[in-house]
Amino acid sequence: MLWATFGLGFLTVLPVLVVGVPIHLLVSLIEQPVVASIFEAFFVAAIPEEFFKLVVLVGYSMRTRAFDEPMDGIVYGVVASLGFATFENMLYVLDGGTGVALSRAFSAVPLHAFLGAIMGYFVGQAWKNPERRFPLLVQAYAIAVVLHGIYDFPLMTMSALGSAGPHLPLAFATLAVLVIAWNWSLRLTRTLRKEQLMGRIIQVVPGIPEVIDAPRAGSRVIPIVQIAFGVISSSVGGMVVLGLFLAFILGIVASEDTSDVLMGGAMIGLMPLVVGVLVFRHGVKGLNRKEPMGNGELGMQNT
Repeated sequence: MLWATFGLGFLTVLPVLVVGVPIHLLVSLIEQPVVASIFEAFFVAAIPEEFFKLVVLVGYSMRTRAFDEPMDGIVYGVVASLGFATFENMLYVLDGGTGVALSRAFSAVPLHAFLGAIMGYFVGQAWKNPERRFPLLVQAYAIAVVLHGIYDFPLMTMSALGSAGPHLPLAFATLAVLVIAWNWSLRLTRTLRKEQLMGRIIQVVPGIPEVIDAPRAGSRVIPIVQIAFGVISSSVGGMVVLGLFLAFILGIVASEDTSDVLMGGAMIGLMPLVVGVLVFRHGVKGLNRKEPMGNGELGMQNT
């Protein structure tokens, strides 16, 4: 189910290109760079990209048996978005090289994940509340499009204006949207986790010595830092490995440089990728570590 959702997200790049390329050609006729950047950000990027991600979630993921709780919306939303980001980044690496891969690992890839989580939250709510399905799906799409478009607009404006543009305020605006999306996705995920926990607590019958897992109390700073480090490290390493893999396939690497490139790739690509995945896994385990809670504590929790 996860791999199928990832694969469909991966393939959404194709219809996005079919829709976006003709619009891009029309936008290129606009002489005003700021206006052109607005149309490029929303009509070429945000609107078609988020639409086809939503199609994957609603047309496939939400209709399967594996989608059986609201939290699945966030899970499959992130997976579909990362599938799209993988294909998109391959195209950017082919065009701009490893430097582009490194910059996108810290910005565009996390943004896709955050927007997938936000969209997935509302898709999960639409699954849970079929009588409100349409407005919730519209909300999912609209929020993702607005955040995505506002994120892309400053970057595209900087590119259009060149050295003459106010780069610092534009870069700050993009960073602000990234932080907002990150914070929003975390809040929605925590909200669903609390709802799931309370649902399990309510189901416990008083007087029966049943035990329920509750989130561990205490600071979660270290696991969150580990997750953030793991995401960044694995993203950077993965994009470097992908870039080198494509370089070998396209014959860009000379035969006499093969051993040096492989050794360098292992150091700056494969090692951060493996370390990042391990640290991320450890951080997730730490964040979700449970401890037993008996019926006495359940009564206090219910109160």
